[in-house]
Amino acid sequence: MELSWACGPIGRNLLRISSAAILVAGAAACAPEPPPAEHTVARHAILIVIDTLRADRVGYMGADRATSPRVDQLARDGTSFLRAYANSPWTVPSTATILTSLYPSEHGAEVIGDVRNLAEMPPRQIHAAVRSVGEILQESRFRCGLFSANPYLFGRFKDGYDTAFVDRQSATTITDLALEYIASVQGDRFFVHIQYMDLHPPIEPPAPYFNLFPTPEAGPRGERHKEWAFSRGRDLSSDEFVEFRDNKLALYDGALRYIDDEIGRLMDTLESLGILEDTLIVVTSDHGEEFWDHAELEAFLGGDPRGYYGIGHGHTLFQELLRVPLLFFGPGASPGLTVDDPVSLLDLAPTMLGLLDVRIPEQMRGKNLQSVNGGGIMKTPISTPIYAESPAYGPNAWCLIEGGRKFIARDDGVRLLYDLVSDPRETHDLASDNPELGQEMQDRLDSFRSTLAPVGPTDSVNIDGRTEEQLRALGYVE
Repeated sequence: MELSWACGPIGRNLLRISSAAILVAGAAACAPEPPPAEHTVARHAILIVIDTLRADRVGYMGADRATSPRVDQLARDGTSFLRAYANSPWTVPSTATILTSLYPSEHGAEVIGDVRNLAEMPPRQIHAAVRSVGEILQESRFRCGLFSANPYLFGRFKDGYDTAFVDRQSATTITDLALEYIASVQGDRFFVHIQYMDLHPPIEPPAPYFNLFPTPEAGPRGERHKEWAFSRGRDLSSDEFVEFRDNKLALYDGALRYIDDEIGRLMDTLESLGILEDTLIVVTSDHGEEFWDHAELEAFLGGDPRGYYGIGHGHTLFQELLRVPLLFFGPGASPGLTVDDPVSLLDLAPTMLGLLDVRIPEQMRGKNLQSVNGGGIMKTPISTPIYAESPAYGPNAWCLIEGGRKFIARDDGVRLLYDLVSDPRETHDLASDNPELGQEMQDRLDSFRSTLAPVGPTDSVNIDGRTEEQLRALGYVE
């Protein structure tokens, strides 16, 4: 585990509040659990999901632009996990995993079929027998509010919230509504789930964010850059493509800075209300986004029923779609701690519940990443494999990350193997070079999948007219 420490102004305050509270990777199964120790308990929690945010566009995770100064500050003054993974490459199954700590094939909120096509098939509901974080906290006398700009967070996603706003709106509107709710319930313990959507095409942040990061060599930015182009992996060496890609990335980065400023406004208001020091803030994303990272390979492998290659999300299990930011700030989070061991969003809910001192249901699959060891850091690495599944487009697919290796298997026979240590961008497939290792990873994947089973029966989502209109505008529905 690689650890680094930094203590900004907020971090020093938190250190005074909770000098013994340490949020770290859990021990391996064979290591003895440390004795329980007291820690400062968060009174409130805010979960911020920045929809469609890939890790490497975030400042503290390596971005080459000033995309996220307020989130970066939260990471410096809190605990950040540098190798966090979504358990699915698109919103519905991944967000359901965040809220339930179950894999998609267990909680049931996914698209099913031999060849999946979200544009033609509605996703299924979270199983009725599954309880989400909102329901658990509501039972523990929390006031719970959901404010989502992603229209897919309806149906059972609203369960457990006494206020649930789900509508494609700007980050400004979502923040306004969340702050109004917080002001109305701050006398009680509260949990607020915010899901920003401004990074999802069509990307249209307000001025000055639309042109915040200019690309002089690529020419002016316009309406066409809000949508996708070059979606079939063709002409990727042309001047027209280079111009479009550069502007598209800069627009995405500008939209992220817009969201970051809204997060800053949220934090400043919490501080002015006098409740920031009592509030746990969790920042993550449901999945990433592809900017032609694997366009040529995807075109060669085929499988996407839309014929799209290299753009968007929901279609592959490569790093650009699975690796996401994850940080915890506030009571119980160690100021300035970075954790390099791999974790997944499966671990988010039990960790958040642990920091709120709420009992973690046995049904949850994930680990509570919080642990205290006499005021020190446990250095035993996390040993649990990272598992992802449930694409929205193409044949069903699964991946397993373990020991620095990543194995991807598709229902149509495609097998890919990468060494993420020497090849983090997944450019060299090792499956053909090392068939024995490929078979070993296949066996491990098969063994892991054999432990998964649906928690209960499920139904398709019933989509109302306004939601269908918004999903069509987002490109989800034909």
